[in-house]
Amino acid sequence: MKSTRWMSRALVAGLLAVAVAVAVAVAVSARGGPTGASRNVKVVLVSEEVDIQPGRPFSVGLVMRMRAGWHTYWKNPGDAGLPPRIKWRLPDGFSAGPIQWPVPERIPAGPVMSYGYEGEVLLPILITPPSRIAADSVTIAGTFDWLECSDVCLPGSAELDLTLPVRSGSPRPGRAASLFAETRSRMSRTLSDWSFSAEAGPRAISLSVRTPAGFSSRGAYFFVDQPLVVDLAAPHGFEHFPGGCRITMTPDPNAQRPPQRLTGVLVFDNRVGARARRTALSVDVPVSLGDPAPAPKQPQRRSLPRTYYVAMLALLGVGLVLLWRIAARLRRA
Repeated sequence: MKSTRWMSRALVAGLLAVAVAVAVAVAVSARGGPTGASRNVKVVLVSEEVDIQPGRPFSVGLVMRMRAGWHTYWKNPGDAGLPPRIKWRLPDGFSAGPIQWPVPERIPAGPVMSYGYEGEVLLPILITPPSRIAADSVTIAGTFDWLECSDVCLPGSAELDLTLPVRSGSPRPGRAASLFAETRSRMSRTLSDWSFSAEAGPRAISLSVRTPAGFSSRGAYFFVDQPLVVDLAAPHGFEHFPGGCRITMTPDPNAQRPPQRLTGVLVFDNRVGARARRTALSVDVPVSLGDPAPAPKQPQRRSLPRTYYVAMLALLGVGLVLLWRIAARLRRA
């Protein structure tokens, strides 16, 4: 089982590496304006406000709209994938913060598990302008790269820009303001009346949660935001104890040592009838060494046919040949 998953991960990683290399060599980007697109993903650079003020931070965001059956990735893409990347071109004195990531979805594919987004997602970024701006307007621009996947994975890239007027006075909300508000409601929070502790051993990693009085949940899932910590495709254990609950996970079989800290997003399933309400909490807690009980035994997954691996190896070979030919043409150019 472990060797099968390792082989699948290795092949996927090889294909992704080829995809990214080919994208760098032959990327054709949508240039100019706030909108770009690949074959399966449309991207739009939007601002939360109509105009900006000197010295006052404001939010822009990358809206990604995926075709049905396609997805992009979270900051930890999981067993296979690559997160979106941004290379900004900002006016002098401006700075950009990191992407603020909404809670992702689990996206299983055969023996591997990925974390990402389907449908539509907004990735907000906070921009900080200088205290003095001489121009009447400024242009926020950047190169945006992503990986879009379905049965196959394809690289996407777009050159986007957005021009915003500079004015004094109170900021005015833009057309995308409601989308920013909805996205922030989907982000994880840090709450003072919750506490966490973590323990790791050779058989399991456990996350214990002290919850507020009266809180209950049918289950929980922990989106770890670092690689080689948890076996993402293995099921989580979940149990209540007086005053809280415990989530148990299987260590990644390729991890060299237990983690020193456990970081990520803990999502509780608070379903009431047909309604689904999720509580998402940010977790960043030191890990103590111990020997917690293992998570529930993973059901035996149906093995993928040998033709799956033959096909993936063939695709990897085709990609390498294509990359070699592109490099040869560039040398002759």
